[in-house]
Amino acid sequence: MAYQKIMSTDLLSAQDKVWEQLSQIRSSERVGSAYLFSGPTGCGKEGLAIRFSQLLNCDLPGKTPCDTCPSCHRFHQLQHEKLKLIFPLPIVKKNKDEESGELSPVGKGDMELVTDAIAKKSEDLFYKIQIPRSNRILIQSVRELRRTLYLKSDPKGRKIVLIFDAHLLSAGQGEAANALLKILEEPPDNTTLILVTDHVELLLPTILSRCQRVGIPKLEDGFVRDWLQMKMVKEPEIPFLAGLSQGNIHQARSLISQSVGDLMKLVNGLIKIITNNEPDHWRKFTQTYSRLAHQDAATFSFHFMMLKIWFRSVNRLQKDVDDLLHSTSFKPGMERLIGAHPNADLSAITFELEDAILSIPMNLYMPLILTNLLLRIQKHLNP
Repeated sequence: MAYQKIMSTDLLSAQDKVWEQLSQIRSSERVGSAYLFSGPTGCGKEGLAIRFSQLLNCDLPGKTPCDTCPSCHRFHQLQHEKLKLIFPLPIVKKNKDEESGELSPVGKGDMELVTDAIAKKSEDLFYKIQIPRSNRILIQSVRELRRTLYLKSDPKGRKIVLIFDAHLLSAGQGEAANALLKILEEPPDNTTLILVTDHVELLLPTILSRCQRVGIPKLEDGFVRDWLQMKMVKEPEIPFLAGLSQGNIHQARSLISQSVGDLMKLVNGLIKIITNNEPDHWRKFTQTYSRLAHQDAATFSFHFMMLKIWFRSVNRLQKDVDDLLHSTSFKPGMERLIGAHPNADLSAITFELEDAILSIPMNLYMPLILTNLLLRIQKHLNP
């Protein structure tokens, strides 16, 4: 509990401009029925949504939640009666609830995983809920929400619905997105829905038009460095890890789970493959990452994000702009690339890598996506 309180307080300080906007909404007593929290991965969007929800139900509200009233204590545990969490879940087939006959949003075998994930989220606002085999927000989750949201309840406080990874409402045939749209069109009284997403472009325009937008920037490098120090990372490794994190706490968490030597080897190996025109290496790369895109999307995104950050740092080096990675052992390799390809369009390569990451939730044919990626990288290296 102490850790969660420290980190949540630091998050509000780190995103002070956003929090000032949210606290003013609360003090104005003109709270909207739907908000969209968007911004780069790992910037604390979900944590801010939780703290904002807590503030809206705090018994002693100020500019921040009091953290001491009964309502705040229940929010710390993410077990508040006014709070509903929705996030991607595995598809449930032929699993009828015995009493109601309705299709259950969570299979019996996954319930323990969900409960454990929510408990971890309550302890660490930066923890990312990721249930295995979950690649969409289920229509069952939204139907269950519609069934309960319009019921009468204690008028004290405000009902809150937090939808994490909201862009996955549109996955598959988009049934969940269409079902949610009906709620947004006729929102229940005294209720606020907060959609949280890294990928605004994947949400239906009709959903976007019904939400008030709250843009959240990436975290400052200083915050990430402090977080790494709190995690007892060795001081000489902090610039390297903070530089690869680029304000993304999820990325930082993945990085510290591996040795710096292994990370260096991985990044340098991938750079060699995608910058050299060697058909055998390209074939293996395409096969490996096409499989990862379907079986382990988190690892795919992690590797491609590191590549994107590396090329962004090279671009800054080429333009004589400071970057944390310039003080690491990556710099000689960056200088070699610039020397070999002095006219390279490095910004275009970072956009190509970002598009590859975005291809995963769109369920595109990855072998073709990756083959075209490699060809376009060569074109940008040698314009």
